[in-house]
Amino acid sequence: MLNILIASLPAIIFIILFYFLDKDFVKKSWFKLLIVLIVGAVGSYICYRFEMHFGSYFKKVKDSTYLEVLFYAIFGVAIFEEGYKWLISFCTTSVDKDKKPKHILIYCVMASIGFAWFENIVYFAIPYGLDVTFQRMFTAFPSHICNAIWMSYLMILCFKSNKFKRIIFGFLSLVIPVVVHALYNSFLYGSRSELLKYNRIYLIFLCLSSIYLVFKEKKKSDC
Repeated sequence: MLNILIASLPAIIFIILFYFLDKDFVKKSWFKLLIVLIVGAVGSYICYRFEMHFGSYFKKVKDSTYLEVLFYAIFGVAIFEEGYKWLISFCTTSVDKDKKPKHILIYCVMASIGFAWFENIVYFAIPYGLDVTFQRMFTAFPSHICNAIWMSYLMILCFKSNKFKRIIFGFLSLVIPVVVHALYNSFLYGSRSELLKYNRIYLIFLCLSSIYLVFKEKKKSDC
């Protein structure tokens, strides 16, 4: 039970943080956001099944070069997870006729929170215990949120643009989170000590850049 509580803590914290980003919107659209959260959680299982199936076509990471590991991280994992979250966020944003930039950000983040929440509980807290669960609170879970922030930033540019630029930014809103996610994973797969240090540096950069994007968007929205 304690494992599940710890696994849920980062989700609760991020929900509260993004609630304060636009309290009126969250209060008004709480049911829609709840659906996004739940559908995001369901996607964690769907993507897990895809990853188990398609992952068998790749070499084992312990026998792979870094570029082969990165290729697997992109096309065996990240494309499914970020693609699923992108689909939820893009569809939800598209049907919101009164959408604002902060709304797009919250949609993307809620889809990722649901996904990471389910993943934390089912695939890590229950089978691996408290130590792994606690560690993911400061690593994997924030990385999911950062991916969502980068996705939302480019999706905002997509919906602000017209014609060709709209297509380009829409495409980038999928591709960039996939690459960002895959890079994070590529430093972890195989547990190579020489790459683990790069993962920590990368995560710090990712968190700082994502915080910057949130405050940048908030400042523009408040003007």
